[in-house]
Amino acid sequence: MLVGVAWLGYWLIGGAVLLAGDAASALLFTLRLIGALVLTGLVLAYPGWRTRHAKVEKSFFVRLIELLVFYGLVGTLGFAFELNLGNAFAQAWQFYAVTLSLFVVLGYPGFVLKYLLHRRKHNRVR
Repeated sequence: MLVGVAWLGYWLIGGAVLLAGDAASALLFTLRLIGALVLTGLVLAYPGWRTRHAKVEKSFFVRLIELLVFYGLVGTLGFAFELNLGNAFAQAWQFYAVTLSLFVVLGYPGFVLKYLLHRRKHNRVR
């Protein structure tokens, strides 16, 4: 499902051409970008909505796979933007190592907010 969403985002943004002097293409690009953002929001909200009353336990391996899948989705989105602006540039492994490191570092505040600053609900028996 996530691969399908990544392909749809690539198609939505990569297929849009933004020309500076054409108002219709700017509107089309903006609508495609908004559509891709709405679709991304719905896909990201679905697991939380589906398991809203269940306790979710994930192992480290599952969280690592999740991180790598979302890194791939963000990379696909970035590649689509790059194709929209012009030709794509070939990248070596160093580029992917640095961008993965940035992805982990910039995602750390969300980790802190969700797990380290999360207030536990204790059931007090009186």
